[in-house]
Amino acid sequence: MPRPLLAPIASRLLALACLPAAVGCGKPAPEAAPRTQTTAPRTKTFEFEGVVRAVDADQGVVGIAHEDIPGLMPPMLMDFRLEDRTLLDDVIADDEVRGLLEVDYDAQGEITRLELVDLVVTRPAPPRPPGGEPLAPASPPPTLEPGQVVPDLVVTTQRGERLSLSDLEGNVVVLTFIFTRCPQPEFCPLLDRKFGELARRIARSPDRADRVRLLSVSFDPEYDTPEVLAGHARRVGAEPPLWTFAVAEHEALRAVAAPLGLTYAPMTDQIVHSLSTAIIAPDGTLARLELGNAWTPEELYGHVRQVLDAEHP
Repeated sequence: MPRPLLAPIASRLLALACLPAAVGCGKPAPEAAPRTQTTAPRTKTFEFEGVVRAVDADQGVVGIAHEDIPGLMPPMLMDFRLEDRTLLDDVIADDEVRGLLEVDYDAQGEITRLELVDLVVTRPAPPRPPGGEPLAPASPPPTLEPGQVVPDLVVTTQRGERLSLSDLEGNVVVLTFIFTRCPQPEFCPLLDRKFGELARRIARSPDRADRVRLLSVSFDPEYDTPEVLAGHARRVGAEPPLWTFAVAEHEALRAVAAPLGLTYAPMTDQIVHSLSTAIIAPDGTLARLELGNAWTPEELYGHVRQVLDAEHP
């Protein structure tokens, strides 16, 4: 008989965060997504099944590798942070679980809230032999320092054209990584909104717009074809050449992931990643690296202006 793990809770869960032992859909803990709708949200519930991959009771975070949730998201490793940390007292890695997600949509069909409201253990993890506890995760490789050359990255744009970072030398490039099927409003959709505001700020000055390129690169080549990216770009208001969506093959991403602090693990049945945004100077060197989503468009625009001003005092 399944043992209940989490009773339904009324308060909203905190946004997803990334565990040290299991990388989820963002890192570090994200900021709350702004709510702009004026009408009551439409709410749907989704059931899912998965396996607990890591638990951090001190932080109140559980990482779950779940199966496909039709109508919501593909298989994914996600980290859920709970306000009541005692709810994780009876869960361990490798427990099989069944959960219930509550999702709010605005009038445009965009997700504004995604909350884990119920979870039960359907099959407890098998007992581990003495000394069989999970190993501590390895330390991540060092990221590039400002002034170091960013490895070249070849992508295919929303127009089906080949593009590389080296093609953009002479411009300030703001590079981030997303995938269009990401359902969590505090992750990829939030980066889209921030890039949209950044693009609007840059576009106010035609001289700057001619010297800046925003590049949102998907790491989901199995789904994010140029046609899919073109439709997504229209929905978020991305207009090349200032702001371009593109997709990279897994092999190409491996060259830039670790140097830019992107925790990226291509899998056949899961999408696992962190959040990384880089400002690349016109000479191809790193000017600034932002991990997570705490940066604001205003702050990043200020850094872009500093790089531009350093090139043309």
